[in-house]
Amino acid sequence: MFEEFCEHDINPFIIFNQKGEIKYCNQEAEILLSYINQKEIFQFVIKNAPKNPEIITEFKKIKFNDFEFTGHTIGYKDEKEIGVRFFIDTHLHSINLEDLEKSNILKLIRFAVEYTKLKHQTKFKIYPDPDLPEIFINKKAFINLLLDILEGQREAEIETKIKIGEYIKIQNKKYPILSIIIITTLKKEIKSNFFEVISLDNGYIIQIPIIKEKDENSNT
Repeated sequence: MFEEFCEHDINPFIIFNQKGEIKYCNQEAEILLSYINQKEIFQFVIKNAPKNPEIITEFKKIKFNDFEFTGHTIGYKDEKEIGVRFFIDTHLHSINLEDLEKSNILKLIRFAVEYTKLKHQTKFKIYPDPDLPEIFINKKAFINLLLDILEGQREAEIETKIKIGEYIKIQNKKYPILSIIIITTLKKEIKSNFFEVISLDNGYIIQIPIIKEKDENSNT
């Protein structure tokens, strides 16, 4: 149960041994470690570790290249292992189902693509999931986010994918997650108050709850 819970944590979690070797890490930590050298993270852990065997949590901005966190927990019981958990920024507007419109995601993506083509000579490759249902979404915020990402890009690849075994909870109801993966040529800072945006070295991932009905309860 502990390991399964850690695997579904949206925050990176890593356990090192005393030599700086990784004894355990969850999925989010694997993404972090694919871009950041584990030695750099281990040095940060040792530098910020408590002097005595205990667990401490501190809220402050931490940045490893393009990865930014709002705090960390570091702790150990003995000199054999030490653990760290970084906190991602989850400061998003609460989702109010009444403010959402039922929309076809692929049509919204194509609208943003065609609009971008009118302004730039951007080359696009789109890999849509044809089985995506219409979902309730903040349409204006979504289109603005897409246009912000695509602005000034020379090339872009867009893929839609439903994540298996992961959910977003809204008003005590669970909804599957739709990932929109956008690979781009121009790297820039992108923020959204309405959607979770994961920044990659070569693009972005937008995570959206799949809300097919406003009174839907996908637990059933």
